[in-house]
Amino acid sequence: MSVLLQAKTVSHYAGDRPLFDNLTLAISAGERIGLVGFNGSGKSTLLSILNGTLEPEEGEIVRKRDLRISLVEQFLPQRINALSLVTAVAEQALDKEPWRAEVLLSELGFTDTQFKLQVARLSGGQLNRLLFARALVGEPELLLLDEPTNHLDLATLLVFETRLQQFSGACVLVSHDRAFLDAVTTTTAILRDRQLYRFSRSYSEAAAALQAMDEANAKTRAAQEKKIDALRASAKRLATWGKVYDNEDLARRAKSMEKRVSRLESAKTFVTDGSPLDLELSLGDTKAKQALSVARLAVEVAGSVLFNIDELLIRPGERVALVGHNGVGKTTFITALVHQFHTPTSNAEIRFSPQITLGYYDQELAEVSGGESMLMFVRNRVQLDEQQIRQRLIHAGFSYQTHDLRVSNMSGGERARLLFVVHAIRRPNFLIMDEPTNHIDIEGKEQLERALLSSDAALLITSHDRRFLETIAQRYLWITDGRLVEITGLTEFYESTRAELELSRAGNDAPTSADAAVEDEQEVLEKIIAVEEKLAADLLRKSRFQKPRLQAQWRLELEQLYRLLG
Repeated sequence: MSVLLQAKTVSHYAGDRPLFDNLTLAISAGERIGLVGFNGSGKSTLLSILNGTLEPEEGEIVRKRDLRISLVEQFLPQRINALSLVTAVAEQALDKEPWRAEVLLSELGFTDTQFKLQVARLSGGQLNRLLFARALVGEPELLLLDEPTNHLDLATLLVFETRLQQFSGACVLVSHDRAFLDAVTTTTAILRDRQLYRFSRSYSEAAAALQAMDEANAKTRAAQEKKIDALRASAKRLATWGKVYDNEDLARRAKSMEKRVSRLESAKTFVTDGSPLDLELSLGDTKAKQALSVARLAVEVAGSVLFNIDELLIRPGERVALVGHNGVGKTTFITALVHQFHTPTSNAEIRFSPQITLGYYDQELAEVSGGESMLMFVRNRVQLDEQQIRQRLIHAGFSYQTHDLRVSNMSGGERARLLFVVHAIRRPNFLIMDEPTNHIDIEGKEQLERALLSSDAALLITSHDRRFLETIAQRYLWITDGRLVEITGLTEFYESTRAELELSRAGNDAPTSADAAVEDEQEVLEKIIAVEEKLAADLLRKSRFQKPRLQAQWRLELEQLYRLLG
C-alpha cells in the first residue's frame, strides 16, 4: 500500500509540558487507525498537526502530493445555519453537484423531504450526521475524526459505524468508545509516555497486547533492579573490605562493580508511568428491601406524555441500565426521580426508601459549572477539613497548585473527576448516572467500571457506550413505543435500532406518489389492513410477551404503504 502521510520525529509541547517526543507515524492508503490515549495526552493536537492546521515544534510531516484530507468539524461555521441540508453538504463536494449530497445524505438516514430543511432546524443527531456528510462528500483519501461518537444515540452511532466500514479511504479515528473502535478500525495507535505504540490489531486486542507488554516489562525491570541491588551491595562490601584491609585488589573490584551497576542502570527496561489520572468511587450499601419503586407514572414534558411506566422496582445493589433513543425521555425521567428525592411530595408514583442516600451525575455536569474554586466546591459539599480534601484531590490527579482553579474553567474530563471525588466522599447507596462516560477516557471508563462492579450500591445508568453498559448492567429497561419495558439483554434493542435504520433507508428508495399510480390501490389497502391487524394483535398481549422490534417494523411499513396511497 502507498504511504499517504508520514510524521517524522515529531515533538510538540503544551506550555513546558512535552506532549510527544520524536513521534513517528506512517498512514497508508485504506488504513483505518484508532488513535487512543488518556485525556490530555495530545490526541487532538496530533490530529491538528496531521491536518496541517498546526505546525509541530520539531520534526516534519510529509504528505503525498495533492493529498485530499478531511477533518470532521467539531462545530459548523455560523453562515451554514441559513443553508439547506443539501446545499451545506454540496458546497464541500469536489464538483459542487447537489446530487452527490443527496446520495450521501440518503445513505446517512435522511429522507427526501428533509433535504430542504434549514441547517438551523436540525436536531443534535441530525447535525452530527451533517458534519460527517460534509467531511465525506469531498471524497477524501484521508479522513480525520476527533471524538465523533460523543453524545450520539445508538441509531446515529450505527449509521457512522456502517458508513466508516464502507469507506475506502484511510482514516484516523480518535474515540473513547471501545465497541466503535473494534467495529471500525484495524490498526491501533496508543499515545502514551509521549510516544506512540502501534499495533496491527483492533483496540481490544491492542490493549491486551500492550498490557501483556507492560507486565513483561515490569517483571524484567524487577529482575534487573534485583540484580543491580545485589551488585551494589557487593560493591559496597568490597569497597569496605578494601579500605579496612588496605587491599587495592578489592578496591579495584569494587570500582569495576560500580561501573557495571551504572551500565545496568542506564540500560534498565522502560516501565510506563501509565495515566496520571486516578478515578476512584467508593459507594455505600443499605439493608432496605427496596431502593426505589415507581407505579403508574406518566413521564411528560409540558403536558405531552413521552412514555408510561406501569411498575418499576429497583432493589439495593441492582445495576440497572435505562436505554432508548435520544428524545424518548430518559433524562426527563431521571430529573423527575432526583427532584422527588430532594423535594419529596405526597406523590405516590415515585417512592424512595427512607434509608437511601442519593448520588446524581448529570450529563451536562451542571453542578460543576460555577465560580467556586475546586477546593471550595468540594468543601461546600462534604464534611472534611481542608487538608483531607486536598489529599483526596491530589489522589484523584489534581496537583496542589490547581486547587484554586475555578471549576467553570476546567475541562469536561476534569469536572467529571471532581464530581466523582465528591461522590466518593459522600458514599451514596443509590447512584443515578446520566451519560457518565461522555467526558472520560478509556482508562477512566475502565476504572469506573471496576469501582461500580465492586460496589453494593444500587445504580440507574444511561449511556450510549455499549461496552460500558454490557459490562455494568444486570437489568435493562427500554423506553419504546411510549412504554417502559424490561428486556433480558441489549441485543433486542440493537436489532430493533438496526431494523428501523434499514426500513428508513428502504423508505428513501420507496416509490414516490407518482410511481404509486401503477400500484393496485386495492392491493395496498389489503396490505395496510394485514399489517394493522398484526400490530393491534401484538399490542393486546401482555407487555412481557410483546415484540417491540416487530412493532417498529410494522409502523414503518404502514408509513410507507400510506405514502403509496398519497
